[in-house]
Amino acid sequence: MYQVLIVDDEPIVKIALRSMLDWGSLGFHICGTASNGQEALEMAERMHPDLIICDLKMPVMDGIDLIRTAKDSSMNCEFLVISNYEDFNYVRTALVLGASDYILKVSISPEELTTQLQKIKEKLDQKQTHHQHEENSAEQSFHHQEQHAAWREYFTHKSYALEDLVSITDIDTEHLGSLALCEISFDWYAQQLETLPAPDLIRSTLKNALEHFDRRRIIFFSSSSTLLLIQEEELKKQNNTIEGLAARIEQLFRYYMPLSPTIIYQDHVTDLLQARKVYHRFQELLELSFYGELGTMNAHNVSVTTSIPELTYRELATRILALPTAERLSRSEEHIKELLNTCRQQHVVPDKVIQYSVHLLVELEYQLSEIPASAHDQLVECADFMRNAISQEELEQHLFHALQVMFSPESSTQATTDQYSLEVEQSIAYIKENYMRKISLASVAEHVGLSSGYLCRIFKDETGGSINTYINNLRMNKAGELLSDKNSYIKEVAVAVGFEDQLYFSRLFKRYSGLTPSEYRASKNPQ
Repeated sequence: MYQVLIVDDEPIVKIALRSMLDWGSLGFHICGTASNGQEALEMAERMHPDLIICDLKMPVMDGIDLIRTAKDSSMNCEFLVISNYEDFNYVRTALVLGASDYILKVSISPEELTTQLQKIKEKLDQKQTHHQHEENSAEQSFHHQEQHAAWREYFTHKSYALEDLVSITDIDTEHLGSLALCEISFDWYAQQLETLPAPDLIRSTLKNALEHFDRRRIIFFSSSSTLLLIQEEELKKQNNTIEGLAARIEQLFRYYMPLSPTIIYQDHVTDLLQARKVYHRFQELLELSFYGELGTMNAHNVSVTTSIPELTYRELATRILALPTAERLSRSEEHIKELLNTCRQQHVVPDKVIQYSVHLLVELEYQLSEIPASAHDQLVECADFMRNAISQEELEQHLFHALQVMFSPESSTQATTDQYSLEVEQSIAYIKENYMRKISLASVAEHVGLSSGYLCRIFKDETGGSINTYINNLRMNKAGELLSDKNSYIKEVAVAVGFEDQLYFSRLFKRYSGLTPSEYRASKNPQ
């Protein structure tokens, strides 16, 4: 007999469920009932039910928190949820968290409940038969982790030998055939999420999309990056393509979570050596998120360039300074915006765009030669912000402010002293005290008692930059100090400056400094 715990805050529902059918004939026994999620957890610890039937909306602890807590506690049981018509968003979350299915309260019938119980019993029977030798084997689990680590090492480190990968994973390279690669990446900080989705939620969404495929080659690098390595023969058997699979994955993430993943894919990859080269090319393409959301892209159709189109920065500076004085500011902004948009369309490497923009600013100041000292100090600060820009929007913001300082100083709103309003001072102090934790515009605004929109506006007016830019500048500067210690571990540095995800930290640090953390540390500790 499989043990069942019924959880609902309405006594009449519990009574109806108990008396609706002959539970024993279906292979189930009701071991208890509870009125809320907290009470159910306490009972579950004692009774170890195989199935929990629970309402979604309950006092003290609702059904969603009950399922999430049970899963986090590795409670090995199935869930069948009871909902109302208007609870669809709760139902969707429950299903993503692992609930087997749901029943509408208004239409519960003995026939429908029986059908659901029969399906769940089949699943429980399969667990009982196979779970012990497959999922719960400590030795097999360790072997799986070792294999997964080998895949990660192979793709991230070009020096990792293919022979070492083969010896650990036992992969048959001769019969592997043509491959398709797909990387799913999230830019958490650009999306300004207060909390990151649980890794298990990301895994379950991917496994949902890949239910008919060999999941052993789902390579989780971090919470922000996952690589899929699929044999094209396997795709053909499922009447699918890597493009179709990428579209399916994007659809699921947008459906289950408020996320905008970047998905890059490529097919016709001849072997594992080429696969590694393709993966590293994916990392280059991810840098193009500097220009905005990338969405889903076929790597075959995208190529990056290091060449800035049209004019050199000296030629552009000369053209700008030849404009009529009254039109210089507005028309120079038009020229620059047009140039940057062309760079975006032609996929120019962001580092080159930033470098070009800083050189343009320096050249303009050099050719003007009449910049007062106070304006020069502001231009130096603008150049520093530009070097650290992580988006085209930020780069434009600081470059256009520099143009205002040069061509229309009376309209420049940037403070020329360190005297800020009380709210901005409090914001800066809060950021400095908490940069190593999860902070965002919303949390800073809550701390100082202002709306996010208003604080963002006055912070930008007084400091010349956004709050997110200030946070990331501070984090990257602190990271640089820590990386100067040759004995520092990159993972520890990432955590110390507020990044849980080492891979994302490394990518962001390279955007700021032009070097990877390892390269930066080596430059500070020459042999």
